[in-house]
This record gives sequence, C-alpha cells and structure tokens, in this order.
Amino acid sequence: MADNDLKIVDVKRTRADYIKEQVSYHTKLGIDDPLLIVDIDKVVERYRKWYNLFPRVELFYALKCNSNEKIIDVLVKLGSSFDCASKSEIQQVLELGIDPSRIIYANPCKQNSHLTYAKEHNVDLMTFDSEEELIKIKMLYGSARLVLRFRTKHSFKVTYDLGQKFGCLFEEAKDLFISAKTKGLDIVGVCFHVGSNCRNANAYSSSIKEARMIFDVGLQVGFDMKILDIGGGYRGRDVDHPTIEENAEVINQCLDEYFPETDGVTIIAEPGRYLVETAVSAAASIIGRKFVYDNDRTSLEHVMYNVNNGVYGTFHWAKGRDAILITPVLGKAQSENHTSTVWGPTCCATDCVAIDIPLPLMEVGEWVHVHYTGAYSLSFTTSFNSMPSPKLYYFCSRDTWESLQQLKDH
Repeated sequence: MADNDLKIVDVKRTRADYIKEQVSYHTKLGIDDPLLIVDIDKVVERYRKWYNLFPRVELFYALKCNSNEKIIDVLVKLGSSFDCASKSEIQQVLELGIDPSRIIYANPCKQNSHLTYAKEHNVDLMTFDSEEELIKIKMLYGSARLVLRFRTKHSFKVTYDLGQKFGCLFEEAKDLFISAKTKGLDIVGVCFHVGSNCRNANAYSSSIKEARMIFDVGLQVGFDMKILDIGGGYRGRDVDHPTIEENAEVINQCLDEYFPETDGVTIIAEPGRYLVETAVSAAASIIGRKFVYDNDRTSLEHVMYNVNNGVYGTFHWAKGRDAILITPVLGKAQSENHTSTVWGPTCCATDCVAIDIPLPLMEVGEWVHVHYTGAYSLSFTTSFNSMPSPKLYYFCSRDTWESLQQLKDH
C-alpha cells in the first residue's frame, strides 16, 4: 500500500481536514477532476468491531461491494476471508496469498469457465440453488462442497430484494438434497441473504429459524451439514437502523437458539456495505449552476448544480436512496439553505445524484463533499461520455498503519 497516494497522519487529523487539503491542492493546480478519499482507519475499525459483536461468525468480505486493491490488501492483512462471485474476484484474492479454504464462491449461477478455474485452484466451497446448477457442478467440479441457498420468506424492507433472483423455496429444498445425493455430490450447509441494506433485524431471526429447518432436511437425507452462511445485508451507516449492534443482538440470540455452539456448526457471513460504506468519501467540483424562479421570476425556488461525478461515475448507489449527505467542502458563512438538485456531468437525463436537498448557495468551481460513498461505487463506475474517473487518495493514522505493518511482518 505504500505509494504517493497514501497519507499517514497524526491521529488528531480528521478525514474532513484531509479532503480540504486535497481540494485546495487540486484547486491551486487548476485540476477539477473528481476525488475519492479512502479512510483505512474506518475499514480496520469496522473489521475489528465485527468480531467483538459476532464472536461466532467468520467474516467473508463480499468483494463485489468494493474490490479496491488497497482495501482488499488491508482486509487480507487483518485475516479476512472472502465472498467471491467470479473468476476475476477469485483470482484477485488468490494473488494476494489467500488460501482457497478462505474463499466461498457465492454465486448460485456460475459461468462454466469460472467454475473450471475454481476447480483448478482448489476453491471448493460454493453455493447453488437449482437442479440445473447441480448438473453443471456434477459435470465440471464433482468434488466441490456445496451450500444450498434458499429464498427467505421475510417481508421486511430492503434496498434490493435478492430473493427475486436467487434461492430455492423451502418446498424445493428436499428434492435438491435428494438430487445431490443421487449424483454423489456433497452438500455441507445452507445459506441465505436477507437482501441488500436490510431495514429490520427480525429478517435475520426469521431466516435463521427457516435455515434450521432446511438444515435438518439435509441431515435427514444423509448429508454431514457443517456450515450456516447468514449472508449480507448489514447496514453501513451508524445512523441507520438496525445498527450493527442491533443486528448482533438478534442474530447472536437466534444462533444460540437454533445453532448452539455445541452443535459444532461453522457460522459465516458475507458483509460488504457494513465494512466500506462509511470508509470512502467523495469530493466533487461544481461545474455548472442554474437558478429556477417562480412564474413571476421574483422568487428563487430551486438551485440546480452540475458536479463532475455522477451516477455513471461513483454515485450509482445514490439512485433511489432515501438519504444522501452532501455538504460544502470548505463550509459557507451564510446559513440560508436553498432547495437544490445535484446532477452528474454526463448528457444523460437520469444522471441525477440528489433531488430536493437543502444546500447553501455555492459558486461554480466550489467543491462538495459526498459522504458514505464506499459501497457499490467504484464497482459500478462506467466510462459513459468518457468522463474522468476519480483520483483516489488513502488516509490512515500512524497507529493503524503501524499495526498493519506488524500484521504483515507476522
């Protein structure tokens, strides 16, 4: 991680201070391309907090959420395992020295060549949810250890309902167990995903209870069931509910009830957003501004800003979000806010970052700080309109850096 883009700072310095410094530096150079600031301390803090809250649950970081090489390098140093969904993701962590036993190939529908690659590199733990996938695995990787993914029945609100695409029904599970047994395949556990950014901790309790029933079906069919994967869906912002502490209280209680430690079942999870959402901030330059007046053109009703990063850049996640936090980088002396819309830089009418949010009046050339940009941002970036990609900088306190170096040395 040691390069010119990493800033090791005194612990008293804040990320906001560092963003201001970078904005000032770029402004002096006449550079107005977008910036991203990665807070390494936050990644480390979140990782360690996970094991304090979930002592029984092994963390398999969901690479799809943010596969930035320096973030992944930090997680490798910390001892993380990984949830990978493709050949390239598997390859990325293997090249960092991760043992294949610390990878779950958590894509229920795998491309043939990717499945073959997993076999060639001994990545044998993987999910499935259909008869067709069993046929494929039997043909290409018959010695794989399989985890049956089921579709949870909870009805709590989530940002993305993954059950629309993945997971078998409870009623289908027994037939899949029997089919796998007939084919000589090995099912070692069950898994679920409550949905991205889940809004209710009780989704986990109902899903863990259902997992127990499916787990028992597998035991009855004759499989040596050893793994429960409770997936992802954990929220990233401390201000959002359920907090990770609220999730932990519900999950730990349910695990103790349905999968007691004496059973010897390995519990794993696939958090992504929780680890990285708050670890990355964006700085975007205002490249355009329009005033919208009332019909008599006597009263300012709305301000529209164009910034140099948008939903085709690293703000794809902002589409449909009910809360996005945008603040001026350098602050404004005036206190009056105006109802504002923030647009991205492309020529697409859907490139809208935020609608009807309060912002102080700002000038073209000023910068805004877009908070919480670590989840599903870099991984969704496109080259639409050939707009410039953000320049990345990395921010780390000296204490954290030295602790990571000690882990590396050992």
